[in-house]
Amino acid sequence: MTESASQNTPTPSADVAIVMRTKNRLLLLPRALGSVLLQKFTRWHLYLVNDGGDREALEALLATYRPVFGSRLTVIHHAQSQGMEAASNAALAAGTEEFVVVHDDDDSWDPNFLPNTVLFLSDPKNDRYLGVATSCYVIGEIIEEDGSVRETDRHVWTRESGATDYVKMLSSNTFPPICFLFRRSVIEKIGPFNATLPVLGDWDFNIRLMSCGDIGHIATPLANYYHRKTGKNSVYSNSVIGGASSHVLNNILLRNKILRNLLDKQPEMLGLFMALLPPLHETKETAGRLEYEVSEARYHLKYLEDLIKNNAGRLEYEVSEARYHLKYLEDLIKNSAGRLDRIESRISATDQRIQPQIDQIQMVSRWHWKMLRPLHKVWRVALPFRRVVAYIRGRS
Repeated sequence: MTESASQNTPTPSADVAIVMRTKNRLLLLPRALGSVLLQKFTRWHLYLVNDGGDREALEALLATYRPVFGSRLTVIHHAQSQGMEAASNAALAAGTEEFVVVHDDDDSWDPNFLPNTVLFLSDPKNDRYLGVATSCYVIGEIIEEDGSVRETDRHVWTRESGATDYVKMLSSNTFPPICFLFRRSVIEKIGPFNATLPVLGDWDFNIRLMSCGDIGHIATPLANYYHRKTGKNSVYSNSVIGGASSHVLNNILLRNKILRNLLDKQPEMLGLFMALLPPLHETKETAGRLEYEVSEARYHLKYLEDLIKNNAGRLEYEVSEARYHLKYLEDLIKNSAGRLDRIESRISATDQRIQPQIDQIQMVSRWHWKMLRPLHKVWRVALPFRRVVAYIRGRS
């Protein structure tokens, strides 16, 4: 089943045991408690295990919530921390509900998580499934110095449709505990959580569960899985992030244990593994090189895209500047042409006014020339006599 149950499905009647482990994380615990209280399916019981944390501080916080929880809350205090999986087992031993889910004290649910998951496992068509997991949001957040919590990013952790792939589960855990509701009856077959594991107890449990049956899938993201980047010794760090080195080590140790158990029962498998693993190792190395080359190619492609984008930005700016100056020149030419038209019009009007006067002056000038021309000729003829007279007067 890949979608949420339809509205025509009958209301479920099964009970749910909610296992929640905590230790001195009072800042985030109210979010988890509110997540449980807001569930639209109300036939649940919360088993809150205080694994070595401050008892008085926790009880002071719970005093506000007890009237709302009523009889649906059981608090188990451990004087000394026994570890996450031992805390889970303590809660399992305290309850008898048909379905079980582990709700970490820093995660949360959509109000429709329990209605959808319980409906799924209650449907007779899904009897083959020992559990069901939903998709979820992976939400990054940081805790500010003033104690406020701020979300930084989120994305959907999508899973394969239909059912959980056992092969993928053997490779890595394909969902966090907050997404997973399972039948209590499976514990009788595979046992409780492995209390010897400091981390990865949920992965170990899921591998053992899938050796007996399948895990269904609801595609809708109905859970919120929070990640915080804090110091590895911080009480608010995630085991996946704050305890990354422990995860790596215990991942190897768990695989080694499973392999030894198999070879103890079937020692002839050793030869098969020795024949198959070298080619697989070579394939993995080749895939690693290809992945590195693809990563390098993506880096260079991103660099070229940024370069083109930046150059395109500069070119766009220069084109914009050129268009601005061109518009300025066009406006200037247009205004200048208008002024030239006005000047030409004024010159034409002035020419029309003074043209008669010019014509009159030309006529008078021609008439004066005709009148003075004989006198000018006499004056030129008398030039020798004028020179003699000038000599006599001493003006030579």
